[in-house]
Amino acid sequence: MIGYKKDALLVFVLLALTYAYFYHEPYWNGNSRLGLIFEFVQEGRLTIDSFHDTEGMITGDKAFYDGHYYSDKAIGTSVVGSIVYLPIYWLMRFFDYNLPLFIVKYLLTFFVIGLPSAFAGSLMYVVCKYISASKLRAFIVTIAITLGTMYLPFSTIFFGHQLAATLLFCAFFMIFQLKVRPDLCKNRHLFLIGLLLGLSLVTEYTTVLIVLPLITYYFLVLWKEQSFRRIMSIAIPSSLGGLIPVAIMLIYNAICFGNPLSIGYAHLESQFFRESMSQGIMGISWPRPMVLYYLTVHPAYGLFWQSPVLITTLAGAYFMFRTKQSRMEAVITTIAFFSYLLMNSGYYMWWGGWSFGPRHLIPMLPFLCLPLIFVPKRFFFMVVILCLVSVSQMFIVVASTVLVPDDIISKIDKLGYFQYSSIYSYCLKQLLDGKFAMNIGGWLFALKNWMSLLPIIVAILGTTGIFLAKESAHSRLKRRAVGQ
Repeated sequence: MIGYKKDALLVFVLLALTYAYFYHEPYWNGNSRLGLIFEFVQEGRLTIDSFHDTEGMITGDKAFYDGHYYSDKAIGTSVVGSIVYLPIYWLMRFFDYNLPLFIVKYLLTFFVIGLPSAFAGSLMYVVCKYISASKLRAFIVTIAITLGTMYLPFSTIFFGHQLAATLLFCAFFMIFQLKVRPDLCKNRHLFLIGLLLGLSLVTEYTTVLIVLPLITYYFLVLWKEQSFRRIMSIAIPSSLGGLIPVAIMLIYNAICFGNPLSIGYAHLESQFFRESMSQGIMGISWPRPMVLYYLTVHPAYGLFWQSPVLITTLAGAYFMFRTKQSRMEAVITTIAFFSYLLMNSGYYMWWGGWSFGPRHLIPMLPFLCLPLIFVPKRFFFMVVILCLVSVSQMFIVVASTVLVPDDIISKIDKLGYFQYSSIYSYCLKQLLDGKFAMNIGGWLFALKNWMSLLPIIVAILGTTGIFLAKESAHSRLKRRAVGQ
């Protein structure tokens, strides 16, 4: 997969600009994670006592144990955030100047969530280009996932799902590299695979549904190239990498909650959340068919309605399974997709609380680029059309609000099929009322409402034009070669 660097860099820059262009206040969920970051870096403590009820940092997503308040979230996002925030805080102290809170939040959102998401998007392009040998198709598929699904809005808000998705796909990419280039089987490469998988696990606990299949995939790839004895020896670096974040989490739990295996969700302050999370396993019970219907094809929150380009992944999966060299990846994608759907259909808050879509599904979204690139060329026009619809709908969300009130859930089963859509009934209405989310166009260039979106739309269209030109030039070269 050498030789894709310039194009992958172009994809990375476009996605980084897009994710940096928007910012959404994370409220309870993000403030819980940010509170831990601020208190750890500024005060050297693991509580959130100093931040959980202060202006701009109020959160109801918290645990209470032994007289102190703690974040109830998995700590991965806060661990990465603390590493990013430390130099920012040092610089503020050095120059004796405190940045406004929303600027600090914006910087942390971009560097912890947005920038890694852009990097993972560039890796999607590399994998898709390798599989399809087409720059344009690889670019369209990458845009379909990174701008046409929940991947886009949640790359602009400080939640944990998108970081988890990024870590998982980066780990997959590195394992895929081992399959394509066995010479990369070096200790640092293997260590990083383990580190990424371990960090994803402590960022969102549900990633275990993908981490375990990826570990199996990892050993199957090694099995083809190495002896059993050699596999055991090269498993050590990856195991060490994976144990580091897990060990950090266990130590954190022991310090905060008195037991390495006791997590924040076991000590929730809110009685409602405490009772809800006690159902099944952390609030997850048996899958419910009606919820599967709401998660997939219902206009209110359905994945295939909000991102219709994903419908074509079903056809792509068929052709992917028919390709012998890609069957392992097809199995990984299938497990990721269906395990997350089934898990989320049994979760007590399957819609994701205040969210325009079922955000808990996000960690499996990057893997859907794989079946999408296998859609045959003769049918690819459908991918293009549905990609345009998907990107347009996600832009309605990211330009307005990611956090949609969930009061509709109590009566969703009583509404007509087309009576409610979180995108059109709420997000679009926000825009029509002139309520736009903070974006660079409005903030730096004083562009108003719809005009504030123009710079980033021009950037996306311009980059698309570059890839169209590349594809056209490639086609001319092929015709010339055939003519000779």
